[in-house]
This record gives sequence, C-alpha cells and structure tokens, in this order.
Amino acid sequence: MKNCIRLIFVLAFVCAALNTAMFASDNAYLYLVHGIPGRDDSPSADPAFPVDILLNDEVCYERGFSFGSVAGPLTLAPGNYDVKVSVANSLAPCSNSPLIERVISLEGGKDFSAVVALSPAGPPTLLTFNNQFAPVSANAGRLLFAQAADAPTLDLILQNKSTMKLYAYTVSPGALLDVNLPAGDYTVEINQGTTTLATSTSLDLYSQSVTLLYAVGQASNNTVTLETKTVRSVI
Repeated sequence: MKNCIRLIFVLAFVCAALNTAMFASDNAYLYLVHGIPGRDDSPSADPAFPVDILLNDEVCYERGFSFGSVAGPLTLAPGNYDVKVSVANSLAPCSNSPLIERVISLEGGKDFSAVVALSPAGPPTLLTFNNQFAPVSANAGRLLFAQAADAPTLDLILQNKSTMKLYAYTVSPGALLDVNLPAGDYTVEINQGTTTLATSTSLDLYSQSVTLLYAVGQASNNTVTLETKTVRSVI
C-alpha cells in the first residue's frame, strides 16, 4: 500500500513537472529597446528622452525608460499586445498621450525584440525582430544585429582581436542579421559608405552565447549608437 502511494505521488510530481515545462515552452519572450535620442525629437528635449511603455492598457511595464536602454526579457503569454509608448510621466506613469501605438503578435516559444525607433516617414515607430535562440555550438557565439537606426543600408564591420580576421556585412533598414562567429574579443563599428556612424568599440562574443546588437539613433543627426545585450549558456 505504501509503495502504491509512493508511486502515485511520484507520478503526480512528474506530471506537474511536465505541465510546468509545457507551459514554459508556450511562453513568449520580449526585449524592449529605447532607440530615440532626445535631440532627434526636439533640440530642447532631455537627451535621455525617457518614455513609459504600456501593454494592453493594463500594465505599465517600463517607467522612465531612457535612450539606449535594453530591458527584458519579459515573459508573456502568446497573443496580440497593444503597445503604447508615451513621454514619461513620473507622477502618473503611462498616462500621457502615446507617441507610438502598435499591436504586436507574440508566438509561444519564441523570442522577440521591440525597438522604439525613429522612422524615415516622420513619426516614431516600433520595430519588431524575431530573435533566434537555437543552441549555439561550443567555441562559437551568435550575433543578432538589428538595423533599427533611421539610416539607409549600413555596413557592420567586426574584427577578431586575436586573429585580426575581418567580418563585414551589409544590413538593410529594419533587417536582422543572424550569424555565428568564432568566440572571442572583437572590435565593431558601423559605416555608411565611407562615413563612420558608430566608431570602433569592443564586443565580446562568448562561447555558446547570443549577443543582441542594436543600431539605434539617426544617421543625419550623428546620433547612431550600438546597444548590446548578451545571453549566456544558449545550449
């Protein structure tokens, strides 16, 4: 009888664990990125241009979110989300009229980035990217480069500091570059033809990691910068 009770308990525990894993795999994951410098909104704006981000008119997920910040991932149920981005209100967060309003669709088991960005058409916009988090092999790192800047096609130049090997890619506006490179220390810069938009900076690509790299800002105003988020142990 005791053995039977033990077996029932073990089976119940295993079923609960499996259900938890299934629910976890059904989640969607979302990174939020602020890519609008204040000087590109108006000459008198705070350079950090803090904003609030409201989802489905219910939850104020980000308050005073400043330019260049990367938040997340948020763990969300799959489905459609109404996203409103407004100038930050410290007294009543998420209460100002939205600068951006867009419905985004999040699929279960997938990972996304939503970038508050400038638009060549004029008004600010929200760009979404589907991040690839499949396992990364040993001694390699995955680079996901999102071209979210208000700029034409950009050249991404990386150089391995150890081997001095160069890696060059051309990325269109709104596109996501997905490449696996040897793990190591790199320099990275962004060019537009012969013009350097983001000067050389260091970038570590760790073994079996995913590095999210976002180009944000505006080329015509010399405000293009690179923002990064690294996720380790993607195995």
